[in-house]
Amino acid sequence: MRPASTPILRGVSVVRVFAVFALAASLAGCTQEPTPQALTAQGIANLRNGRTAHLDGTGSIALKAQGGFSFSFEFKLAGDAELPDKARMNVQMAMLGMSFNVDTIMFEGKEFTKDPITGMWGEGSGTSSVTTVMDPLGNIDASFIRDIVEVDRPEVDGRKTRHLRYQADTTKMLDGLKSSAGASTQSISNAQGTGELWIRIDDGQIVRQLVKVSVDAEGLSGLDLPGTAPNIGKASLEMSLDMRFSRHGEAIPQITAPPLAR
Repeated sequence: MRPASTPILRGVSVVRVFAVFALAASLAGCTQEPTPQALTAQGIANLRNGRTAHLDGTGSIALKAQGGFSFSFEFKLAGDAELPDKARMNVQMAMLGMSFNVDTIMFEGKEFTKDPITGMWGEGSGTSSVTTVMDPLGNIDASFIRDIVEVDRPEVDGRKTRHLRYQADTTKMLDGLKSSAGASTQSISNAQGTGELWIRIDDGQIVRQLVKVSVDAEGLSGLDLPGTAPNIGKASLEMSLDMRFSRHGEAIPQITAPPLAR
């Protein structure tokens, strides 16, 4: 005759069954978070795949040159971007006692600026190291980003983000700066760069990027800033750009190359 199960043994069996189901449910519902590196790559992909975004940013540039010449200024910019290489922005700045309000278009690697007095568009020379570093689209490039770590998880516009910090690849940065200088006499060295990203947890979209860069340059030409000499000589530059991205994927007016003054 088979011994009957005791209430205690039956209770233990039920507990074990529930424990197994609870563990299985926990494992099924637990998805591992992406690493900071994977999150950054996904955030950049999401921004590019969204195709469009609205931009709002602030920045600063400080220059110290030989002979005691120095100046600094801050600027604001706002506009729309069509990833990967089109943007229409308005830039406002005050420098050397003058105020500037400039409309710019970046279109497939070319830069265009609207003269605030004549209202005519002109094409940039493409030799400005400042423009290259402060390009809000060029900064969203995974190949320039390394040593990524998570800082904290603040809310941005009411939505939780993962705040990341990274080092810029200075070798690639120098290559890009020298390439932008073309055949000029610029000799750029000692490039240092850091950056920060805020990426939303719920949809993986980049909503903010802060970039800080410093470089030394000798024979600094092609600076392309109002009120500066055509060749400043040996100088140190410190630059920062704090850019916010919003309205990802929304329709924007078509961005095209403007008609140029003849």
